[in-house]
Amino acid sequence: MTDKKKKGDFGEGKACLYLENKGYNIVARNFSTKTGEIDIIAEHSEKERLAFVEVKTRKLMGMGRPSDAVNKSKQHKIIKTAQVYLLRNPTEKYIGFDIIEVTVTDSINPDVIEINHFEDAFIDDSASRGQVLFI
Repeated sequence: MTDKKKKGDFGEGKACLYLENKGYNIVARNFSTKTGEIDIIAEHSEKERLAFVEVKTRKLMGMGRPSDAVNKSKQHKIIKTAQVYLLRNPTEKYIGFDIIEVTVTDSINPDVIEINHFEDAFIDDSASRGQVLFI
């Protein structure tokens, strides 16, 4: 396993723990289709919310925020993948697209420095509550 993969898996695990502590239930991890992958799918029953979460794990460096890597192209892939998930698993919950940044000390033996959670970091303009139109 590469250092990048280990760092990514570590960050996703920490993001899951973070979400669970915030009242989310993890529904799926690494949901993949031919259109892309979603790191975490989580629901919050009190908020009636289903979140599609992209996790970005980075070392503390001057390379900008980890969330900056979730550009329009990446957002489009996440939205298309979420549409496939919702076709298979319809819901009436509010649909949100979140980003979680996990900043770590290093790639080999990482320790978490900071976790930032951006709820509704981007939107699918074609979607309404539980309904997704293909774009």
